[in-house]
Amino acid sequence: MRRGSLERQLIICEKPSAAEKIAFALGGAGVRRSRRGKVPVYSFELGGKEVTVVPSIGHLYAAAQQGPGWSFPMFSLVWVPIHEVERRASGAKAWIRAISDLAAQADSFVSACDLDTEGSLIAYMILLHACHGADSRARRMRFSTLTRQDLQAAYAGMTSTLDYGVAEAGKARHELDWIFGVNISRALMDSYSRTGSSFEVLSAGRVQSPVLYALAKREAAIRLHLPDPFWLIGAEAEVGGGIVQARLKGGKVLSKREAEEIASRCSGAKAVVSGIAEREAVIPPPFPFDLGTLQSEASRIFGFHPSRTQKIAEKLYLEALISYPRTASQKIPPSINCVQILRGLAGSDYYREMAEEILASGRTRPREGKKSDPAHPAIHPTGALPRSIGRDEGKVYDLVVKRFLAAFGEAAVQAQATIELECGSGDVFVADGRATKEAGWTRYYKPYAFLKEAPLPKASAGDEAKVLRAWAEGRFTAPPPRFTASSAIRFMERNGLGTKSTRAEVLDTLYRRGYIDGWKISVTELGFGVTRILKKFFPDLVSIELTRRLEEEIEGIGAGERRATEVVLKGIDLAKGVCEKMIDKYEEVGDELSKVVRKLREERRTLGPCPECKSGTLIITHSRKSGKRFVGCNNYKNGCRVTMPLPQRGRITPSKSTCKVCGYPIIEVRGLGKRPWRLCVNNRCGSKGSWQRGSGKAGSEDGAE
Repeated sequence: MRRGSLERQLIICEKPSAAEKIAFALGGAGVRRSRRGKVPVYSFELGGKEVTVVPSIGHLYAAAQQGPGWSFPMFSLVWVPIHEVERRASGAKAWIRAISDLAAQADSFVSACDLDTEGSLIAYMILLHACHGADSRARRMRFSTLTRQDLQAAYAGMTSTLDYGVAEAGKARHELDWIFGVNISRALMDSYSRTGSSFEVLSAGRVQSPVLYALAKREAAIRLHLPDPFWLIGAEAEVGGGIVQARLKGGKVLSKREAEEIASRCSGAKAVVSGIAEREAVIPPPFPFDLGTLQSEASRIFGFHPSRTQKIAEKLYLEALISYPRTASQKIPPSINCVQILRGLAGSDYYREMAEEILASGRTRPREGKKSDPAHPAIHPTGALPRSIGRDEGKVYDLVVKRFLAAFGEAAVQAQATIELECGSGDVFVADGRATKEAGWTRYYKPYAFLKEAPLPKASAGDEAKVLRAWAEGRFTAPPPRFTASSAIRFMERNGLGTKSTRAEVLDTLYRRGYIDGWKISVTELGFGVTRILKKFFPDLVSIELTRRLEEEIEGIGAGERRATEVVLKGIDLAKGVCEKMIDKYEEVGDELSKVVRKLREERRTLGPCPECKSGTLIITHSRKSGKRFVGCNNYKNGCRVTMPLPQRGRITPSKSTCKVCGYPIIEVRGLGKRPWRLCVNNRCGSKGSWQRGSGKAGSEDGAE
């Protein structure tokens, strides 16, 4: 049959790797590869149609200011090709041209982009603009994995229209983020520049601002915390023929004198078993992962930043190894064949024993959580086994598989006991113990979960015992714990700030702007300065409740309960009110920002006293010739010639600590999505095993404290 007589169908995908998977799942050995410039194209015949599959590279269109200039306030926006507003997206032009050319030859259209807000918006914009209004007659494939079986089922059962509600919700969210972000950021930068100061990138946004405010509130509580002393009384006692560790019943003692008296009178004292309590603790299996819990576990176990985990999970999805990761669900619906997945995992020597044990038990449905997602199930393996993946991808894949297996397990059971020992003085000590009776699901989740073991000797009420020694341990009340990136994302999720796809990106923006720093997040002086100004002049912008309500209305668009235009207009009214307050206080805002930025810039480059000349200060500076950064002493004019190379990538911040080997300052180098890398600035330090002298390349961190 002549191909020209066939109906021509164009399938739009979100990414090149997804396009390849989809093409070969549908077209099999009949797929023909070609290219339009840099754009890969896949063609094949299917069901009497000539099908062409073409990928995007994410968003090809973006919200932008309507008209020229850098004005404020600005509420007129249009959607334009992304390369017109973002320099880094210059390559998008070729993709738009290729898709547009293919669309001109097509009779029907299908969206096969990711089934979430961003994927729906990407497809809608491409079909509307690059495909000349084809959105009105396009169909939608819905799938959660890129396996051949799921993709073939998605093509056979595709909907007759696009998911317009979801796409409109995504469009409204982007427009509101643009309206708030552009106007408030321009207001801050413009007020700052009018003070005569040099340029500084400052930003604020609809979600970013309340998150920063929450982090700043926690930072203020930590800094203002006044530690109160208290004492804990510990003891080592002999009972039932064994030695146990015990603690004074009642907890804290607030007087040092009283604590020392208790420890003194109980050391070597005879005691009697005055009470025994035993119970069984049943620990149910965990739920399958949603994105937030996966990010949290990968942070706890591997130290991965949430954005890094998300990127790795998306890569595993594109390899058809796991289901779609940007999900809020903790449920595996009956439509997913868990038996087939378990059989697939049993094909691996590593997972075979666990998978076959679960199959033999007849437990074919996993434990589920309460959270659901209308678009996707919980994250789960597809049953396909990796041929060759990177080390970090292997870690996350193993974590997802074992969490999935653990969800099928039986509850773990521990016998827990407490023994109370009463001294003649009336002081009572408590020894706690636990022993595992049934390991249950934890056998499948090793080494990521383990049950603590602390068996107690057998004893009965009235048995004699002896406190071998007792001691008083002085402590101080602790401030609230610092947020980590993982706990900050959980906070955002609990409070309805951002979406599962954007929360890690919000934190990355705060890091890039220099508002927050460190693995355990601390708010910088710039972050505090911006927060003070936002709270003073834009109180609505830092309101968690206001941002949550707006987010709920955006979600209402996707559910068909709200109209997009009404929600956007409501957001514009809120932004107008913020801008009007700002205009009245321009000079005051600029002066406050100028003071904060000057102080911060000095702090950023100051590392500490120079260990050589003793009178100068080591600072980060830049070469006039090469532009490279290095460490030098500000006592240079008086003869101090200390200079040290620095890594040229990543953001450097002083750690306010010194090397235990040579006494030089320790710095932290941060790359997005990674733990800070701590190192001594002295490239001649004895701790630098693989530091290449004069090269600025680092190896060992042994000198860092």
